Amino acid sequence: MPSEPHLRDRLEQRLHELPVLPHSLVKLLAVDSTSPEFFDSFVEVVEIEPGFASRILAVANSAESASQAPVTALRAAVARIGARGASDIVMALSVTRVFVPHDDWEKSLWRHALQVAIAARELVHLMPDSRVDPDEAYVAGLLHDVGRFVLFQEGPEELRAVDEGSWDTPAGLLAEEREICGLTHAELGALACERWKLPDRIRECVRHHHDPAVGEPRTALDELIRIVRVADLAMFPSALPGSRRLEEESDEVLRTRLTSALPSLADLSSERLRAFLHEVGERETEILHALGLV
Repeated sequence: MPSEPHLRDRLEQRLHELPVLPHSLVKLLAVDSTSPEFFDSFVEVVEIEPGFASRILAVANSAESASQAPVTALRAAVARIGARGASDIVMALSVTRVFVPHDDWEKSLWRHALQVAIAARELVHLMPDSRVDPDEAYVAGLLHDVGRFVLFQEGPEELRAVDEGSWDTPAGLLAEEREICGLTHAELGALACERWKLPDRIRECVRHHHDPAVGEPRTALDELIRIVRVADLAMFPSALPGSRRLEEESDEVLRTRLTSALPSLADLSSERLRAFLHEVGERETEILHALGLV
């Protein structure tokens, strides 16, 4: 009787079976978010995708907008939400179509992904001399743990065993994954990005977001990886049951965690760093509501 395929073999097979990302997301990633034409380009991309267009209209007419007149046109809806905010919703919707969250545990993976995406973008805004595109940082943060979603689809019991292990650092997590699964979520995520033909910089950021920081970032890619790593570390405690959230820590712990790999943040006041955390939480809640995950 043939033996059960090893989890690693099953995961690699799962990668070949991954649904393609919606065409609209691929087109959206190619749009320059800093261009004056971004608004028009975004509307053109979304209006050919009924599911995305209807969700944008729903958000624009949600309870938060109840005091305003209802909008029925996509262009007016995007104007009300803001092109960048609407873009964030479409990107998150695109990935949730591939990895549909079914329970609270899987939704927690999504909450962490959103936290890191938003935090990565906000960190770029806190660094005036950054060479990183804030929207690229958002996408890289959103996808940084996509390998964990693949793991959940193929080996939910194994992934739960990983999460219930004795590790308490990202390095410990990777070691536990390699022991149980044969490869890490970072490696698996990079393979998923390759399967989707995403930009090389996104793929390499996903692959290396847990690598230890060595010296100053030499390239924009180095800096992007560093920013996503710090965003992940900043949001990491919320993924561990019983751990203190970063906003509950002292100013000293907060500053140490955020500036250890991004020294350029050292001059920011504790008030500004806490405002950063507040902004992440506010934006996360907005997107989760838009996705219907709360």
